[in-house]
This record gives sequence, structure tokens and C-alpha cells, in this order.
Amino acid sequence: MLSFAISAGKNISFTVEHQCPQCGAPITLGEEVLFFVCGFCRVRSCIAQKNFARYYFPLSADAPTDNDIIYLPYWRFKGVRYACHFSGVEPRFLDISALAMEGALPKIPFSLGFRSQALSLKLVSNKTQGKFIRPLEFKTILQALDKPGRALKKNNPPVFQEDIGETRSLIYSPFYIHKDRFFDGILNTPIQAVLPGDMDIKSLDLCRPEKETVFVSGICPDCGWNLEGHFNSLVLVCRNCQTLWRTRGNKLGKIKYKSAKPKQPDDVMIPFWKIKADIPPIAMETYADLIRMGNLPKAIQPEWEHQALYFWTPAFKLQPKVFLRLTTQFAIAQPDPPLEKKIRKNIHLPITLPPGEAIQSIKITLASLVRPLKDHLPGLSKARVVPRETRLIFLPFEPRHHEYFNPDLNIAINKNILTLSGNL
Repeated sequence: MLSFAISAGKNISFTVEHQCPQCGAPITLGEEVLFFVCGFCRVRSCIAQKNFARYYFPLSADAPTDNDIIYLPYWRFKGVRYACHFSGVEPRFLDISALAMEGALPKIPFSLGFRSQALSLKLVSNKTQGKFIRPLEFKTILQALDKPGRALKKNNPPVFQEDIGETRSLIYSPFYIHKDRFFDGILNTPIQAVLPGDMDIKSLDLCRPEKETVFVSGICPDCGWNLEGHFNSLVLVCRNCQTLWRTRGNKLGKIKYKSAKPKQPDDVMIPFWKIKADIPPIAMETYADLIRMGNLPKAIQPEWEHQALYFWTPAFKLQPKVFLRLTTQFAIAQPDPPLEKKIRKNIHLPITLPPGEAIQSIKITLASLVRPLKDHLPGLSKARVVPRETRLIFLPFEPRHHEYFNPDLNIAINKNILTLSGNL
């Protein structure tokens, strides 16, 4: 059976309340869920995000109903930060939230804490009642959060850093004013005993958040067949016409792909983004350029001077050190197997890392390869990655007891690592 199976996620920290776009039935899903089947009408739907999702916590049922609800914004960031130092690349997993407004009352919580794990969120819509405070820019908040880390490592700041596999969302938390006191709308308790005399709700910078989450039918646009996918897969497959699809705005767009032919029926097809890119001002166009810049222990062959360099990035989220190991192994190996445009019945791992973030990881891959770092890292920090060609490629791996193994590349991926990386 084809492995683009539909299933529910496990160990998901955020839950979001939705309504089925077909029958209106209430559905509670994890934040990672991008594809689901309604348990009532059995209609398949894709969840598409434009820029980032906007959620809110509902007001407590015990809160007075005759007060204006004021929603304060919190930015939430989840992903892996790769900090590039002269001593090497240091990855760090981040899952943080921070108040995104200036001039807040001192006792307003700076972060959401465990609320997002304990309470269900809802999508902001035109029907959501209340006043929404305009949030500060995401970059402004992220820079402010960086300051404590820089203070701890002020003698060893990174030359540059990249965030890979990130999830960004805006979460609004409810508050209200009652009898000149400012109340937490979830706990229904006062934040401040006496409201400052100069606080005027009408003077606050308000906005009306746009609805950035849409539902797209999980039907193949070409042939009308049911699409298949994992609950958190960015890319869905039509088994009938052998096409791959990804949400783009409020519709599905076709994805170019190729597959290497599996050797055995039980081979697992693992997805990678194959990228050709310019990296100005660094001259990095051929395999020979990579060998020279990385000081790799290989005698440069004449044909390598004309062999185009490709970067291969896992098309799925992985633990940071394993992700980096695979990108460097593939850069050195430069696989070039015969390819075909065909989805076979073998198990296929889901695609959970978008191509944009795969492109963003190229500088991190080079930072882990080039030597000496003191000579190359400053230039690499100023370089730009300009993609020229990006394609999704499935490669076959033999399933072994503890790992998936590709004998042609001599590369193995631990099964437990894949399982533990499912909620990154």
C-alpha cells in the first residue's frame, strides 16, 4: 500500500479548533496538521497558510459579557537555529513566545508559558469579537530575544546564523477592563489592581487581523482523484495520474519531481531537494570548487572542473546534527542516479521541509565543509544564495533493523531519529 497514508499526529503541543469546510463539523487538530479527512463527511482537505497563522485564545466563560475584549499579540517561533562560529556550526532548538507590543503593563506575562499546550486555540476570523492590538514586527521581537543569548556568549558571538525548519505564528491572548482593573481573560483574574489613569483604549494602535488560513480541497486538480498524504506533509500525491501537489494560496500547484528506481519492493523512498544555486560573491559552481574550498582529501579529476555542483537537502525535518550530517554527506557524494517520473507502491516518507528552507540551509552546509573557517566564514556570512534549479528527488533506501541504508552512497539514516524528529 502506498505510504502517503492519512493519520493523526502524536505528541503535538498545540491544538487548534477548526470547522470542516464541507459540512461545518467541529474538528480539533494539532498545529502540525496540514492534511486531514473529516470524520463526519469524509471529505479530504488541505490547510494552507499565507505567511503565518493567526490564532487566539477564547475568553473565559466566567468573564463579564459587558466589557470590551482586548487581544494582546504574542509572536511564537519554533525551529532550529544554526549558529556559525569559527569553531564550527552549533545548532540549537528553539520554541519561544514573546509579547509583541510596547508600553504594556508591567504584570502582563511576557510569554505564553504553558497556555498553548494546555488550551486549544482558534483561528481568527471576521466573526471574532474584540479589539486587536497591532503587533510589533517579528524581526524586532526576535532580535530582542537574542540579547540574553548574546550576553551569555559575548566573547564568542556567531559570525552568522540561520533558522531552518521554522514555524512562525501570531497568537492573541484575551484581556478586559472591569471596574478600572485590567483582567486576564483566560484566568479571569486582575493583572493590575488599579488601571493607570493615562491608559485609554481608544488611543491604542488597533488592527483587524487578516484571515491567513484557508482550506483547499484534497482532490487532484488534473484528474479528480483523491489526494493522499501524511498529516503533516507539505506535498500530496495523486496515485492515479502520478502527480504531486502543494498548496499555493487558495489552490494546489503541481510539484516537479523525479524518483530513482528502487531495487527491492520493500525499499523506502526518501525525499530530498536537489538544488543548483549561485552563491555570489563566492565562486562555487563546480564539484572541483567544493573540493578546493573544503580542502577535502580528494585528488581533483579534470572532469570535476566541468561537473555542475548540486546541493542535496532532506525534504523532511530532522534533528539538527543529523540534518547537517546528511547535507554534507550528499554534497561530497554528488549522487547522479538514473531518474524516472514515477510514484511506485514503495513506502514514501512525507515531505515536511519546504524548498525555501532547503535553499536557506546551503550556507550552513558550506560552513560545515569549508576549511579553514577563519578564512572562509566572513565571506560566507555576506554571500547570497540564488537558486537556479530546485527539484524534488526520491531516493531508495534499504530498510534494516535500526536504519535505512543506501548502499550506492553508503549513507544510513537511523529509524529512531526519524521518529523523534516528527514534532520538530
